[in-house]
Amino acid sequence: MQKFLLCCLSCILAYSVFAQQNITTLQGLPSDSASSVEKKHSPQTAALLSTFIPGSGQIYNGSWWKTPIIYAGFGGIGYGLYFYQDYYKSFKTAYNDYRDPFLEQGLTPPNDTILTVRGQTGYSPSAVQQGRDYYRKYRDLCIIGIGVWYLANILDAYVEAQLFEFDVSDDLTIQWQPAYFSTYGATSAPLPSGVRFSMQF
Repeated sequence: MQKFLLCCLSCILAYSVFAQQNITTLQGLPSDSASSVEKKHSPQTAALLSTFIPGSGQIYNGSWWKTPIIYAGFGGIGYGLYFYQDYYKSFKTAYNDYRDPFLEQGLTPPNDTILTVRGQTGYSPSAVQQGRDYYRKYRDLCIIGIGVWYLANILDAYVEAQLFEFDVSDDLTIQWQPAYFSTYGATSAPLPSGVRFSMQF
């Protein structure tokens, strides 16, 4: 019975010492380290925020200054989309109004017709067709640009969140020094030399 009580007492003392060591270790951590243990900075959260509200992932990462840049990019590309779409519709309407009446009658539209686009006269049918294709091309590029800018916003938030806890303090050092390497079994041979690099975290 005494041995059993002694064994139980030893286990209780060992558990108390172990628990005290864990509490001491946690108390010795800085407050920001303790909070990072409880809640880590999530790249998935940053990406989802920028997916639903562009720029909000950058705010979540602490880079609020990027948000105006993101919206300025959307505004610039959006204005280009509006501009090219407006001109594309004007040239398309003028070309269709010239061509469709002849096509409905099974006739070939004449090439010597002078057309008016956006209040300006003097366009040939081929020039109006080229203008229509030109503005449609750049309108489509603006649509692609908005998609690329949107994806870049999500990717930027995700990558920055991945590097959020990356240590960039002065404790990161790289040192180099001469080094000599031993050769096994060759006692009289000279020691080969080289350079050793060491990184400290």
